[in-house]
Amino acid sequence: MDGKILILGKLKVSEELKLKLEELELISIKISDSIGNGNYDKIVQLDLKRQDIIKSINPNHAVSFRNEISNLLKANDCQVREVEKNISKFQENSKYSLECFAAYKKK
Repeated sequence: MDGKILILGKLKVSEELKLKLEELELISIKISDSIGNGNYDKIVQLDLKRQDIIKSINPNHAVSFRNEISNLLKANDCQVREVEKNISKFQENSKYSLECFAAYKKK
């Protein structure tokens, strides 16, 4: 199973890494729930389990995954800037339209 590659969104992730990441997510949710419910005695045990999983992740998988995430973040940043630019243009156009409506209203 270790050599198999699965698609997680647009990321190619080994099955082993995918399972570990899913387990980390579940543990993080349990930690958050324990904090919210005031069950602080469970947090240390869950955190130790979380740390063990992190230590067991193959560094090569992590580097590859980090590179994929980095590329997605760069693409996301570009898309956010484009959306912000479009919003700014829309706001300028809206302001101009409102000024025109206000001018016609005065007549």
